[in-house]
Amino acid sequence: MKIFLLNIITLSTIIAQGGLKIIGGYDMSTIKYNDNNINSQNDISTLNSTNIGLEYHFSRFNIGANLIQRGAKLKRDAIIATAAGDLQAELSGHEIYNYVSAHILYPIKIKERIQVFGGILLGKSRGGESIAKLTLTEYNSSQSDTIKMESSEFGLDAGLQFGLDYMLNHRFGLRTSYYIGMTNVRDTLSNDFNFKNRTINLSAFVNLKGLWKKKSTKKQTQNITSKSKLLLPTNAFEVQAAGRIGSDTSPQSKIAVKYGLNEFISIGLSNSNYLNTIDLSARTNYLNKLLKNFKFPVNLVYNSIISIQGDKPVIIDKLDQLNFLHQLIIDYKIKSNIRFVLIPTYLHKNSVKTKLEPKGYPWDIWFFQTGINWALKNNIELYSDVIQKVTDDDNSQNSKPLLKIGFKYFINSMSLDLSITNLYYLHGTALIDNLGVSDYSENFRMGLQINKIFD
Repeated sequence: MKIFLLNIITLSTIIAQGGLKIIGGYDMSTIKYNDNNINSQNDISTLNSTNIGLEYHFSRFNIGANLIQRGAKLKRDAIIATAAGDLQAELSGHEIYNYVSAHILYPIKIKERIQVFGGILLGKSRGGESIAKLTLTEYNSSQSDTIKMESSEFGLDAGLQFGLDYMLNHRFGLRTSYYIGMTNVRDTLSNDFNFKNRTINLSAFVNLKGLWKKKSTKKQTQNITSKSKLLLPTNAFEVQAAGRIGSDTSPQSKIAVKYGLNEFISIGLSNSNYLNTIDLSARTNYLNKLLKNFKFPVNLVYNSIISIQGDKPVIIDKLDQLNFLHQLIIDYKIKSNIRFVLIPTYLHKNSVKTKLEPKGYPWDIWFFQTGINWALKNNIELYSDVIQKVTDDDNSQNSKPLLKIGFKYFINSMSLDLSITNLYYLHGTALIDNLGVSDYSENFRMGLQINKIFD
């Protein structure tokens, strides 16, 4: 994972003046068994994940490499025979297959902004994960098990990929494609019990050609301004799609919608795949009225989030599924193109039975975040954030700093955000859930976020 990220940075610098693209997006994967009877006996649904990679236009072909995840969700009814009689049960679970892939595509331009393509894709396995769950429907009880799969258990994933590219402008584009696996996924299964991958992909890409090209000195120097979009304009809608992927963790995804009620208040609603979490959010910059007469270059925003984790096990009652966040965002403009951010954050993990072992579990936690945003151009911004838990408790776990660095590209009312982070979850109160993520081998994960504002 680290080597792949370093290769992305190196190649981006070396051949940015050529036809290099950074591509990232959203995958909906499933599998198809060679035996149609198995397909009909199981309820097979799509597994959502994210991907990140590079693509280079060479001669008449597009050649690229990606980090991708494939897999599927499966479910079927079962009967368990016991001495007391038969019990109705449900077998469910999902499998994740991690790949490093390479592809060669042949594009055909059919309109000024539209091109179709087709080609081959080869994937080398990096292992995977199988999660199985047995639920006794009559007793509403369940048991799950997780198995790590080694790369040696997988064969070469080879297949055909075809799709369509739509260019928003010379720099920014969207892609949709379909992958049909032609080879068996597993090396450890017979042909009758084996299966092949299928994936629908929705991606965005940035063409790096000329991105760092120096402008003529004869042109007047532009005033570069860092974009602070903590609140939406009045009556404006924002749609957000985000994903995060790591080599040893399940992919994370989130869809959000936000709305500007007025010049002081914005509200939002989102859903993420971790525990089927729904976030209700509201933020206001009304505190700026207190500083209006002082003319400080500071933007104060209060942010509040309630998370409802629908799939979280209930200990006492449904209130156990709630988390709460309160933030004060202090956004200080150092220069016209540089902003410094301080964010004290309070989080409460709602569990009625708070005296469970271990004693003193931190249900109420304070964090402190610092960050800097640097606008290289009016449509290009770099940022970095450091988040530290400041609550001192006896059950301190995973107290190392949480880091995130990224790149934002703005095009009219759209933005693309590519990031590297050691954070895992994406929901609004994720900081308190990230404290338990300490048993994964990779240090960093890749993130992709696409935003679109409708005025």
